[in-house]
Amino acid sequence: MRTRVSLLALICSLAFAATGLAQWREIPPASLATLAPPEPPREFRGVWIASVQNIDWPSASDLTVAQQKAEIIRILDGLQKMNLNAVLLQVRPSADALYISALEPWSEYLTGASGISPSEAGYDPLQIWIDEAHRRCIDVHAWINPFRARHYKARSPDASSHISRTNPGIVRQYDNYEWLDPGEPEAVEHTMRVTMDIVHRYNIDGVAIDDYFYPYPKEGQPFPDADSYARYAAKLRADAPPGTAVRPLTRTLWREQNINQFVERFYAEIKAAKPSVLVGIAPFGIWRPGNPPGIKGMDAVEKLHADAKLWLKKGWLDYLSPQLYWSVDSVDQNFVKLLLWWAAENTLERHLWPSLFTSRIGLEKDNAERNWIPGEILRQINITRERSGNPGFDTPGQIHFSLKVFLENRGGINQAVMERYPTPALVPASPWLADPAFAKTPWTALMASDDTRTALAWMPWEFSLMPSRWILQVRRAGHWTTTVLPGSRAGESFETAGADAIVLTPIARTGEPGPARVWEMATHK
Repeated sequence: MRTRVSLLALICSLAFAATGLAQWREIPPASLATLAPPEPPREFRGVWIASVQNIDWPSASDLTVAQQKAEIIRILDGLQKMNLNAVLLQVRPSADALYISALEPWSEYLTGASGISPSEAGYDPLQIWIDEAHRRCIDVHAWINPFRARHYKARSPDASSHISRTNPGIVRQYDNYEWLDPGEPEAVEHTMRVTMDIVHRYNIDGVAIDDYFYPYPKEGQPFPDADSYARYAAKLRADAPPGTAVRPLTRTLWREQNINQFVERFYAEIKAAKPSVLVGIAPFGIWRPGNPPGIKGMDAVEKLHADAKLWLKKGWLDYLSPQLYWSVDSVDQNFVKLLLWWAAENTLERHLWPSLFTSRIGLEKDNAERNWIPGEILRQINITRERSGNPGFDTPGQIHFSLKVFLENRGGINQAVMERYPTPALVPASPWLADPAFAKTPWTALMASDDTRTALAWMPWEFSLMPSRWILQVRRAGHWTTTVLPGSRAGESFETAGADAIVLTPIARTGEPGPARVWEMATHK
């Protein structure tokens, strides 16, 4: 409604423009080939924002609502200045919520204790993040932890509405954590209800999950899922035709199956609800040791039962962000070799945007190998760009872990990154998600101009196909200036002096451009 009112106000103001002004004429979109405006740069520039243990936001669990809001604005202003274009906001760290939820309790990281509501009625942090981020042309991906139910450093007791209290039979105690057992169908159902509740109610741009599926194992302490495995085996036998010999999967393969089925369903249900919402997964950076040859480290398939290579090849995600938290010079876990290995496995050409351990800058000052300088991250950004456009690595992008390093500007990382991100960039398009209707959606535009300023007002006819961005390009003396505007914007003005061509292009939620409108200076009375 606010957008419509703003548009009408601008239209009314244009109606009173003086006569005898600079004259523009609209020309066919085919003229774009002759005008040749530059393509806006495209690159995914994301940052993980961790709420668990108040790592990034909110900075403490006892902040007032006003202080939390102020932090949101300060963070987004800083990210906009650095030309980042996406935040991956942890909204469900431990079967709790940093948003209004009827399914899980408020998080202790937001209000100081599990289940305690914010002091301001109606306060919804996620909605504020979305509104303020979109106003700054920054996408919001809701980062959820699908199976972790309590962190080992949690301070408050679980609220009465927490899953450990409402359905304790699907929760396991492991290494001082609480964990939803992925082998329990009710655990998967609960996580899917929570996920789809977020997808349906919020105008998010993506949903992200990280490397926590089954917990990282503790030596000599098996995950306590014997009962759920026994129920699986019993049901398998009960469902088999009489006289049929049935051999259940081994416990390890059964766990892998549980996670594979969850990931497949996670992707399918989100796509069925909102196809334009990107689904991202950030697995442990090594699939299995020896892949590629010479790589050493933990086996994510064996230990976490997370077969990210399979998910990539099946297309059960829109972007993969392997956590490549090692240096370019590392021998046993080499950043470049691992990145190229993942690209070779990316046969469906999904986005490959690695997570970088930017927070390692200044992390361990007494350990030269682990105490990175900004130059390491700059090298990694350069490598992702150099490889982009090649098979399996079509679009450039990186996701920085985590926001805290930018909040502290460790080692001058902010200025260093700004040198690599000198101008705003659009998120790369996802052609497998493209809606053909967007390219055909008509939209209207009005213009008024005098010797001082030119004003445009616009609006798509179909609100269901509202763009995520508008790209306004103005030519002066053969040089183009490009401005990226939020999809909710309904008008813009600029100085008339010297301008002789204008191109306005809507960009879909899935990244593809819609039909452009083009104007050329005709006469000047």
